[in-house]
Amino acid sequence: MGESALEWYFDNFIVNDSWKTEKEEVNEELGDELFLSLLPDELLTLYESSQDHTDSSTSLDSSSQNSTAAAELPGGSSVLEPGAPPVRPTTPVMPVTQQPENIPQIQNVISTVQLGCCLDLDFIAGAVWNVEYKAKTNKVLFMRIREPRTTAIIYESGTIICTGAKSEEQSRLAARRFARIVQKLGFPARFLNFKIQNLVASCNTFPVSLELLAHHHPCSYEPELFIGLHYSVMPGITATVFSSGKMSLSGAKKKSEVYEAFDIIYPILSRFRRR
Repeated sequence: MGESALEWYFDNFIVNDSWKTEKEEVNEELGDELFLSLLPDELLTLYESSQDHTDSSTSLDSSSQNSTAAAELPGGSSVLEPGAPPVRPTTPVMPVTQQPENIPQIQNVISTVQLGCCLDLDFIAGAVWNVEYKAKTNKVLFMRIREPRTTAIIYESGTIICTGAKSEEQSRLAARRFARIVQKLGFPARFLNFKIQNLVASCNTFPVSLELLAHHHPCSYEPELFIGLHYSVMPGITATVFSSGKMSLSGAKKKSEVYEAFDIIYPILSRFRRR
């Protein structure tokens, strides 16, 4: 390469390098606006169009935020624009299901079962947990289980009285479990003559004037001895009514009999409702 060509190359390199240095210094001192004058026309047009698009999107976002902020007032209230549809609440409404208190609920089921053999209560008391046996006071043994939560009164003759169940099915299941416990101890126990003896149900109604009820209907009411009123609703079924409106029904053998007795006594109590 000749000397003239080398001189031309180095002169051109120095000029270009000094131009880049000046361009960087101007950019640092004056910012992007002055630097745009050094860009080609096509890059300048592309840059301006991108800036316009960014500015328009920013203005839309800010306008939407402003409109939302303007529509909302302190305290969570909002102002609707004229002609706008009403705003519906987004909180779901959960249905609340409640059982009326004036419907009788079974509180205790009393049943009996025969094991068909005589029992040694002393041996059972020493071999089983959760039992209570006082041979000096009474010749019965109390046995309890947790599921279903019930208590059994066991006699030497092999009779079991099961109490504490909340339904007829639970009472039968508990009686079978008591019989099974006795059978595992070596006694030839069987499950014979299971029978529901009493269903006790309770409910809340309304305040009742017991004095007027006792005056117009044959019933047993002695407030000096007992604050409740005993009313014979059906043969074998008795209702115990209190002035607050609480009532218990006892003596029924089936759940249907409980509801039937309640349907009979409820209109009678309504006539003597205390205002």
